[in-house]
Amino acid sequence: MLKTLLGRTLSVDANGSAVIFGHLFLRVSAGLMIFYIHGLHKLEGWIAYVQNGTPWELLKEAEGMHFPAPYPSAIFATLIQFICPIFIIVGFFTRINAVLLLGALSGAILQNFLAGRSPQLALLYIIVVITIVFLGGGKLSLDAKTSAKFSSQR
Repeated sequence: MLKTLLGRTLSVDANGSAVIFGHLFLRVSAGLMIFYIHGLHKLEGWIAYVQNGTPWELLKEAEGMHFPAPYPSAIFATLIQFICPIFIIVGFFTRINAVLLLGALSGAILQNFLAGRSPQLALLYIIVVITIVFLGGGKLSLDAKTSAKFSSQR
């Protein structure tokens, strides 16, 4: 029994249930964090700016970075950090959405450096998102279901 338990613990089977559920956990938890902490926050700031003229912190920071078009850049970053994590959570066009998030998070790293803040959290997100780019949606994703449908129609 101990030998079996040890064998399962040391298993590197890419199709094993631990790998499949670990991949799902990584994708869903990272997507939820980016969506809730960053995307939703930025969207609420944008809505308050449009409706009430409330200062939008992201716009101020984009202006401070001397982007050629700070308002469209802030909107684009907001939409990416709001929409792409949802697709990553459900595993639909996972790699494409992860690549888009890499671009937005790269801007966040630059923004943190220019503001004199630690980019540690953005760097950690980038590491996780790069991992998702390589892994894709995994077996428990809409990508897997869609891929299976396309391959069965050939």
